[in-house]
Amino acid sequence: MAISEIRSDVSTTRTPSRAMHASSSLRSPHVALTRRAPRSRRRRRVATAPSAISNPFDDGSKRAADLKDKAKGFWQKEVVGAKDAMKRRFGGEPGADTYACLPRITLEEAVSGAKKPLTYSRTIVCPECDGDGRVSQTFIDCPRCDASGKTSETTDVTVTVPPGVCDGASLRLKEMGGGGTPPGDLYVKIAADDMSEGAVIRRDGANLISDLVVRFEKRGEDTSARVRTVEGEHGTLKVRADVEVGQALRIKGRGAPVKPGSEERGDHLFVVKKIIHLDRGSGDGDDDAA
Repeated sequence: MAISEIRSDVSTTRTPSRAMHASSSLRSPHVALTRRAPRSRRRRRVATAPSAISNPFDDGSKRAADLKDKAKGFWQKEVVGAKDAMKRRFGGEPGADTYACLPRITLEEAVSGAKKPLTYSRTIVCPECDGDGRVSQTFIDCPRCDASGKTSETTDVTVTVPPGVCDGASLRLKEMGGGGTPPGDLYVKIAADDMSEGAVIRRDGANLISDLVVRFEKRGEDTSARVRTVEGEHGTLKVRADVEVGQALRIKGRGAPVKPGSEERGDHLFVVKKIIHLDRGSGDGDDDAA
């Protein structure tokens, strides 16, 4: 009896089989946590991996600073510059007025009118970039106008000086100034002589004045004097016997136009400066002078 009891005790304490170990291990929470641990570690590694990579745009990096400077420079020069070029497109702005001086003209040209050549400089739309300031279909600055959209040009023109223009007057030539939409105007300042060569004819507003010497062959008789007009014509002016020094003899309508381009003209006055009386018998004479 004692021996069987001992065997019974031994059998009850027998080591469990492998199947029992396997089934129990599947239900064990400790074993399940142990198997999931590697996955958790992998997830943690994935989550922390980006922090180990260097950021190329980090402010503390020289390379990042260079990249940012280049990007900023490109934006300012190319993108912003292109927008500014479109805004300032020179061809779409009104052209500026241009001012020039005509070489001095004579009294005869001022009174009768003339056509005079003029060379002047004006600002025009750059023909290379058509006023954009950039080379066509690029963001590159136009080399001809230095990205301004405009350049200077020397122009030759024939100026028509109207009859009756005065010294200091300005003529307007429409759309002959700076380039644009619309083009500007050209203002030409006139410099005109107020007396002819040798001061034979002087201008006083719309009237022309000349000095006159009168010769009488015989006292008490009328005479005539040869005179020249501003057109260069010579004529004969009748002088009465009772004329006095300082008196003006008038030829109506042979002066300067009352205003530029007008057909109405002033008078040409011939002022007696000296009177000479001749005595044919003795060859002697006496003079009256101012």
